[in-house]
Amino acid sequence: MSPFSWTTRAAAPLSLLLLVILFFWKLTLTNEFVWFDHPDMCALEIPRLQFQARELHRGHFPLWDPSVWAGQSLIGQTQPGPLFPLTLLFLLLPLDHGYIQHAFLNVYWVLLHALAALACYALCRDWGRSRTGAVLAALGFGCGVFLATVAWLDVAAGAIFTPLVLLYLSRSLEGRRPYASAACAGLFLGLAWLSGHHEVPLLVSLLFLAIWAVAVWVRKSVLPLAMVALAITGLIAALQVLPTVEFGRLSQRWVGTAEPVGWDDKIPYTIATVYSLPAHGLLYTFLPHADRYADCAPFLGLAIVALAIVGLSTISQSPRVRWIALATAVSLLFALGAATPFHGTLYSLLPGLGKARIPVRALHLFNLGLCLLAAYGWDELRARPFPPLLQKGLLLVGVLITGWAIGHPALDDRLLLSGFLALALAASLSAQLTPTALAAVWITVSLTELHGVSTATYSSRYRDDQFRFVKRLEENKDIADFLRAAERHSPVRIAVKEDDVPINYGDYHGVDAIQGYVAGVPGNLLRAELHTDRSQTLFAVTHYLGKEPARASQVSMFEGKSGVKVFANPDAMPRAWSVHEIIKATNGPDLRDRIQAQPIDFRRQTVLLGDAPTLEPCDGDEVRMNSRNPDRVRLTATMRCTGMVILADSYYPGWQATVDGRPAPIWEAYGAIRGVVVPAGTHQVEFRFRPGSVYLGAGMFLIGLLATGVLILRRR
Repeated sequence: MSPFSWTTRAAAPLSLLLLVILFFWKLTLTNEFVWFDHPDMCALEIPRLQFQARELHRGHFPLWDPSVWAGQSLIGQTQPGPLFPLTLLFLLLPLDHGYIQHAFLNVYWVLLHALAALACYALCRDWGRSRTGAVLAALGFGCGVFLATVAWLDVAAGAIFTPLVLLYLSRSLEGRRPYASAACAGLFLGLAWLSGHHEVPLLVSLLFLAIWAVAVWVRKSVLPLAMVALAITGLIAALQVLPTVEFGRLSQRWVGTAEPVGWDDKIPYTIATVYSLPAHGLLYTFLPHADRYADCAPFLGLAIVALAIVGLSTISQSPRVRWIALATAVSLLFALGAATPFHGTLYSLLPGLGKARIPVRALHLFNLGLCLLAAYGWDELRARPFPPLLQKGLLLVGVLITGWAIGHPALDDRLLLSGFLALALAASLSAQLTPTALAAVWITVSLTELHGVSTATYSSRYRDDQFRFVKRLEENKDIADFLRAAERHSPVRIAVKEDDVPINYGDYHGVDAIQGYVAGVPGNLLRAELHTDRSQTLFAVTHYLGKEPARASQVSMFEGKSGVKVFANPDAMPRAWSVHEIIKATNGPDLRDRIQAQPIDFRRQTVLLGDAPTLEPCDGDEVRMNSRNPDRVRLTATMRCTGMVILADSYYPGWQATVDGRPAPIWEAYGAIRGVVVPAGTHQVEFRFRPGSVYLGAGMFLIGLLATGVLILRRR
């Protein structure tokens, strides 16, 4: 192929990339705005990314996060995608004095949208759409308000691969390198499952299964292709799904009910009703509005929606348009949730669908479907004389919107702009414009419409009423310095007053913490009631952060510039010690009673549920911590007689212990932390986190990659 051909082919995607960068100019060309001034991003996702980035820059890939809830599985918690390839590359970018740079977070956000747009462009071109039609569809998908306002990094990441899944799925069904294409479709869907959030990948997987089921029903010969696609999806997704399932089965999750729910508990349908798209929300597909539904909106603007309607006019001519229209309609019905019986019926019949508790996330597929129809609409518009009905419709809508906005000046100014733009679109159809000029008008109108809504949520550092959550992240670094200095003498673990200090302060600043803002917590830690003074003493909580002490015994050690103080807990247990007496509890309430209501002596006694080892009574042991990192703790225990060495970190499957290099069982001491039996003498005790779910998932992931590579490289 000649260099000129390559230049011609690359011009449109490069122009698309430039348009996306310019669309997000506030994030790419200035340092005044951020997209992530959002409570969940600043309280959960950015602190966890910060923890992982810090460890990666130390040359260590962490599997365990000690900075929340006395230690949690980093990968099992899933959010915000600790194994997602693009996130891992982002975390390797240079840090600013040990912290993720805000500019890089902005660039990463724009990169995700650019990749989404390019993926949609590739799908449209593969389906025979013109370059202009493909660019319009790509701008709608990549800059449309679902992706642009969803405000969750992991949700956005899970949505960018959907066009590529459909691209290779259609290639496989059309017989274009069918097995390699089926494997690639499975690969991209599997990668979506690594994004850190399950809802969008789950919905795309349901669409994936439905398409394959229909294809197999119509043509039995494609069954092997379906098996390849589904197998590759499972193998790739296993890297994240297996640890997620392990964590989920052990945990309780906050879903909006008064109490958290367990893995086998069904989420009440009332939660889905809260996160359903109201019927009037459909109007906001083309009318700008400030409403958000679960932090996302359906807006695409009049230009895209009008073209999608034109695309629907070809439904009798194109089987593919019929399938797109069907999938788009089903996605809309799903997003409407409780407003129709469709979603409720699926919720009742499909096991596990309730875990996708936010029906409005189906707007992702609805938006994509409209964008694909818009690409067909543009090509239909250019292939035949302009439909008079379209011109009259845009003119009527423009007049109505403009008149309404002028008559109600209190309404959003974006509504008036939308009316003017509708009139501009109508005028462009009546004017004798060249194809290039007409394309420029429609692309400009589309970007203008999307920009008014998509970027409205950005926060400016120069406005007093904004940057609220980002500012909280940046506060109290002087306190973190003080705590890190104290860490050189003995391990530190903190509790915080959430009104004064962000609850995930530990993750962000690299300090162990007793609690944190998370989606779910293992049941043994909830049973331990970590908010009580007794449990915090047991879990070696050495310091409390707040403007006032939580109890009278706390001693002020340091005051930060913000007025937040560091208080020492003089009665905190050491991080590691030994006991020589075991009390057997009959059940959970009995165990709780032993710890809280009828207090035992933590320095001599432990409580176990079920079987218990035999210990010997004596005094005078010495337990010393030699070294530790997130995945490994090394102790030296000098024991006068056989006892149990306690490490005040949370008990969780995957931790392995050795005594002088020989494997030793870990006991769930006090119902929540780790204990190992050590005989008399001086011994080296080591705890290592080696979760089988992660290693099995990694093995399956590598098999999936290898199988995909073989199918891609094999000759036709």
